[in-house]
Amino acid sequence: MPEIVWTATSAIATTAALWVIAWQAILTRRGVDIQSAVALDSARARLDSQAPDVVVQLEDPSWPPLAWSHMGLPVNPWPNGQIWYFPEKEHERIVLQTEVIVRHFYSGRLEVTFAGDLVDDHDGRARRAQPVLLAGDGEHSVLLHKDFTIKQLSENYHAQQEGRCLPHRVQGTVTVHDGRDNGVTDTWSLDLTGCPIQPHESRDGAWVVVPDHLTDGTGLRSLVYIRRPARRRTYWISRQDGLELPAPRYT
Repeated sequence: MPEIVWTATSAIATTAALWVIAWQAILTRRGVDIQSAVALDSARARLDSQAPDVVVQLEDPSWPPLAWSHMGLPVNPWPNGQIWYFPEKEHERIVLQTEVIVRHFYSGRLEVTFAGDLVDDHDGRARRAQPVLLAGDGEHSVLLHKDFTIKQLSENYHAQQEGRCLPHRVQGTVTVHDGRDNGVTDTWSLDLTGCPIQPHESRDGAWVVVPDHLTDGTGLRSLVYIRRPARRRTYWISRQDGLELPAPRYT
């Protein structure tokens, strides 16, 4: 009987010791995680303090919407009262366009690159927006620009009525960095969409530009965009080697 009691007591003591060791390991790991999180926060704070100050802003889109032109960038809106009859006129085109301004407040040099539906005005013609080097305080502008058929924009209208995501959009990205290997890259995603046309009140199969309204304002209310899009920042250990600073994992 004493041997059984001793064996049981020994087993309990061993189990308790193992629990103590496991708990100490957990505490040690938490301590390491906290130290790691503090170090990462410190590194991000340092990179934030050294990062260039850049603001990307969308101006109000052109309104009334512009008529597409094969001669270059559009300059004229569709005539007031224009009616598109389907299917005869469904392939005519409307341009959705807004100016994108990149404002920079930085003593060094910045490289800005563009992707998606961003264009330069090159002698009156749309040219894919080219990378630029900026120095000092100032601003640079490009156009967020794309043309759509009347049928495509009618599909946006139907999608909105049904509570679905609008399928036809003007999208682009602006990316800024200052060339430092251990620095940051900032990216802004731009999006312009909406339903600038609507069915004619009394004519079946006919569409018109959204009219101004006495209380709701101009037809610009039919377009959806964010004037100051959110910035997405990437922190680099080494941009050249593609090594990003790990995301925080503090728990």
